[in-house]
Amino acid sequence: MKITKFVAAGDVHGDEQDKKSVQSLLSFMAHYKPSLVVMTGDLWDFRSLRRGASDDDQAESLERDWDAGEEFLKDFFAYGDERVFLRGNHDERLWDLAHSARSGLARDYAEQGIERVEELLKKLNARMLPYDSAGGVYSKGSLKFVHGYGHSMHAAKQHADAYGNVLFGHTHAIDYFKSVSIDNREGWNIGCLTGLRPSYNRNMMRRMRWQNGWAFGVIYEDGTHDVFQAKQRGGKFTIPTNVRTL
Repeated sequence: MKITKFVAAGDVHGDEQDKKSVQSLLSFMAHYKPSLVVMTGDLWDFRSLRRGASDDDQAESLERDWDAGEEFLKDFFAYGDERVFLRGNHDERLWDLAHSARSGLARDYAEQGIERVEELLKKLNARMLPYDSAGGVYSKGSLKFVHGYGHSMHAAKQHADAYGNVLFGHTHAIDYFKSVSIDNREGWNIGCLTGLRPSYNRNMMRRMRWQNGWAFGVIYEDGTHDVFQAKQRGGKFTIPTNVRTL
């Protein structure tokens, strides 16, 4: 039976990425050799573009953030015949700035940044979808991939209710939900590749749920699927890689 092997990973946040987790992911991909690769968003952090950003954040250069995100995407999209980039809410700040900036200088910067992203994806032969709860959905077989549009404790259920069988990031947590329904909807919250203890949210309890990881699996010829989640525990990833159909 023909299968499509896939890897889905996201929430890198540019120069805030957890380098050990990123290297583990890339080492895994070299072994697994996926044919479908999905970057589920928040490739960059773009903290200085955030609405309500502090003076310190606004004064910070974006170059390290830009470069770290680009380097990751080049390494990640070195694999796969089919490559998809789903913009996350942090990435979308660039597009928001291009549409809403009062300053012409800021608008020009954002438009140049968008051109930079589009040119990068063109070179990498990758498709890009916007951060949009209806338009930012990528489908393959019986699976859907989105960045994520909810932060609750029950985000996996929330996304499965909305999309059916779906993989998403956004919350930085790893979670799973299966519905009690005739169509057995499943939701996988796939974790993150960023650092787990950023100073900006030190007063938020939800970061205690954060976990480094990604998802991978197979989509069969009839559209059905199997999904596995790679999770970091004790600073290491233990991953079943020899997937066989018996």
